[in-house]
Amino acid sequence: MTPNETDELLFADEDEGSLGSLPPWIVLVVDDEPDIHAVTRLTLEKAQFSGRGVRLVNGASAAEGRALMAAHPDAALILLDVVMESDDAGLAFVRHVREELGNREVRIVLRTGQPGVAPARTVIDHYEIDDYRTKTELTSERLYVSVAAALRTYALLDSRRQRERALLQSNQELERFAYVASHDLQTPLRAIVGFTQLLQRRNAAQLDDDGRALLADVVSNGTTLALLIRDLLEFSDLSRTNRQPQAVVLDAVLQRVRIRLAEELETRQALLQVEPLPVIEGDAVMLEQALVNLVHNALKFQARSGAVVRVQAQQTADAVDVQVIDQGIGIEPAQLPKVLEGFHRVNPHEASAGSGLGLAICRKVARLHGGELLASSVPGLGSTFTLRLPASAR
Repeated sequence: MTPNETDELLFADEDEGSLGSLPPWIVLVVDDEPDIHAVTRLTLEKAQFSGRGVRLVNGASAAEGRALMAAHPDAALILLDVVMESDDAGLAFVRHVREELGNREVRIVLRTGQPGVAPARTVIDHYEIDDYRTKTELTSERLYVSVAAALRTYALLDSRRQRERALLQSNQELERFAYVASHDLQTPLRAIVGFTQLLQRRNAAQLDDDGRALLADVVSNGTTLALLIRDLLEFSDLSRTNRQPQAVVLDAVLQRVRIRLAEELETRQALLQVEPLPVIEGDAVMLEQALVNLVHNALKFQARSGAVVRVQAQQTADAVDVQVIDQGIGIEPAQLPKVLEGFHRVNPHEASAGSGLGLAICRKVARLHGGELLASSVPGLGSTFTLRLPASAR
């Protein structure tokens, strides 16, 4: 009986009900020696791993192995010969699985009858496999141990993937909720603030000091809430945006940042110093949004007048660091990790504290580009926020 004649074999106890509803592990056996298929069958025919049987899918060449992988992308393990239709057929098949298919999950155990063709150390160093054994040393017991270890690793990786998928789905649902809720809150909030301002104008003379103060509080808190809603929309909208990377002239981006912050710069009599910046690959809209937030943040925590903000860039072979440097109050070391998180404010009692989402938006922009947002500070002397982007941002 050749391997092709026993294309798919399912081995488990006679009482299939003992396996419950768990499907069997799919194990591909790719080897050109019929005896190896027979030994594998005998070793695994009554085996159960984590309460699941084993389904053997057999192929006699690397070419057949490729077809089997296409038919069984959920395979947990490949028991693979090295020398088949060519001396390196098995190694080429490993490259196909890992690189061409991009499958990093399936476990691979190499077996060879000619160890001199592919030395173990060379194979382990250059190929992403789980075990490499000669066929003479891979006894029935050793095979069972290798299979058990490989399937255990696959199960752990699969469990982690499922948790990551569930977390991603949960985050996406939360972001959709934040976007919809924030969008729907804008109109009634505008009405509340607008009607309150109308009362202030029309009925100020009929109100005492307490009444005028209460209306002023409504307008102030409504305006603060409107800013929070705006920032929530910006934050949630980042993940919804699917723009293609393109060349971004950072000098031009900073010109737009200067225009958007012109009123605040004039009011504070502040100076925005921009050194020549490079051209990078990325999303111009996102990067502008992040730099507006960083410059605004640098202005906010400096003196009311005469503030100075410097923007510069440092390049390495791997990254571009766009630095926004201020001469403000600085941040205590214990606070630095927290300021990059959403809804954290260095001084929550300050009137201009904002929503606490500005730096979180910057951090998300950096990560969407494959980079990171970094912060350093000396209390009393100022802070530096660094938008670190890959030399060729995604």
